[in-house]
Amino acid sequence: MADIDCDVVVVGSGAAGLSAALAASVGGAKVVVLEKSHYLGGTTAMSAAGTWVPANHHMLAAGIADSPEETLTYIRAVAPPGWRETEDELWRALAENSAPMLRFVEDHTPLVFELVNHPDFYVEAPGGKLFGRMVSPTLISRYRLGRWWNRVRKSVKPQFFTYKEMVNGVLKDPVRAVLRLGPSLVWRVIAGQVGLGNGLIVGLTRGCLDHGCRILMDADVKRLTGDGQAISGVEAVIDGKQVTIRAAKGVVLATGGFDWAPDYMPKHFPGIEIIGAPRTNTGDGQRMAAEVGAALAHMDQSNIAPATFTTYEGQRHAQPLYESYAPHCILVNREGKRFTSEGSPSLGAAIDERGPDGRSRHIPAWRIFDSRYVNRLSALYASKDPDFVRTADTIEGLAAKIGLDPATLRATVDRFNGWSKEGVDRDFHRGETAWERHYTKDQALATVEKPPLHAAPFLYASLGTKGGPRTNHRCEVLRPDGSVIGGLYCAGIAMASPIGTKAVGAGTTIGPCLTFGYIAGRAIARRNV
Repeated sequence: MADIDCDVVVVGSGAAGLSAALAASVGGAKVVVLEKSHYLGGTTAMSAAGTWVPANHHMLAAGIADSPEETLTYIRAVAPPGWRETEDELWRALAENSAPMLRFVEDHTPLVFELVNHPDFYVEAPGGKLFGRMVSPTLISRYRLGRWWNRVRKSVKPQFFTYKEMVNGVLKDPVRAVLRLGPSLVWRVIAGQVGLGNGLIVGLTRGCLDHGCRILMDADVKRLTGDGQAISGVEAVIDGKQVTIRAAKGVVLATGGFDWAPDYMPKHFPGIEIIGAPRTNTGDGQRMAAEVGAALAHMDQSNIAPATFTTYEGQRHAQPLYESYAPHCILVNREGKRFTSEGSPSLGAAIDERGPDGRSRHIPAWRIFDSRYVNRLSALYASKDPDFVRTADTIEGLAAKIGLDPATLRATVDRFNGWSKEGVDRDFHRGETAWERHYTKDQALATVEKPPLHAAPFLYASLGTKGGPRTNHRCEVLRPDGSVIGGLYCAGIAMASPIGTKAVGAGTTIGPCLTFGYIAGRAIARRNV
């Protein structure tokens, strides 16, 4: 393969990379997308593609008021302490560009989004919304990609549903949901119709191809090139051959997280138990940016989520599963004590709370539940490992099986049962927020006491790290002194994300990925060189 000349190189083909490529190509740039693996989509393709887009045109058309100002007020109100000093510029960019991004994507791709009934995580905070900011793509045929139809990364989730169908039926009762869809589901399989992350990647890829982007697969980018002051291209191995791609306007890094990086992960996430990102997420973008002088930040942030396990590409892999809010179930830490509301949207941040040694304060953690607790998906995945769920007739017997102090676990369960009978969780206020009520209705507090009793690990899982090079509001990569590295942009979870482990709503990984990709693509297309 000969060397290549273009205006813009985008490294990575997830939501951020394809959004950047689309925006740059619509802006008049000649774009080359380089994907390290044999498949498009990265972490995005494996996701449910819930997408947080404040003030989007669908919610406004439905009569739901929102604005960038309300969005910024909300993000500021719920962000971790101290983040405003460094992230406010990016929060403003996110608030102002999310809605234009969504309209742009719908105008320049075959994607159509729909509203999903999800409240913001912290509706009670100033600027929070009960409904409207969450959207997801409707079904689209993978055959619209032509020869690329089978090049979208497979997922651990069935991709023949929309996000709305998943949350309203499939996750609650998968058998009944499949039977209800019946012939429609058969037709979807025949027609290649997909939703969720696969659908999002199909639509974005089709848009990029229609606007002249060149996509190269199995393209492993090794280093950034330039003159010491600005970045002007990359060196990559494509089909086993060394290739130089010269980019007149510069490079957008959208390589995803570093979940499988043997150097970064032990340092920044000691004790992580299971990962839900593709094994190609090895920190390439973070490493290349650091090599040219970029400041890295938020390397201890990730999409930490409740999960069980499944098998992906022949290996154990995290399967997100939000189930701890169900009745007759509590979470306890390695001391046998509750440490958060089981329905909290901040479960990831709670499980990731670190001690002075940098390790989680709570792992190993356990779900403790009784015979009335029902979650069919949990049982399905647990059946793959007979030792995953431990069972006993008493709390003391259960404690012995999982290495907890029997008296402590007994006291924890008795205390929770007491709050359940009283109707108020005076420790962690389970079931009191709009987010928790959305899922639990009036069943948040229910005792754990009817034998047999069970315990299952509450896995410490990363679905995508969120640390990387610092950027400004144009997604230009910054040095430690705040100066811009000319020609180098970064977007998605390869950047130092302004929305960290403590997310502000469902979809606040994919939504910001699309938006910052859009910002980066527009900015690099306008760059004068």
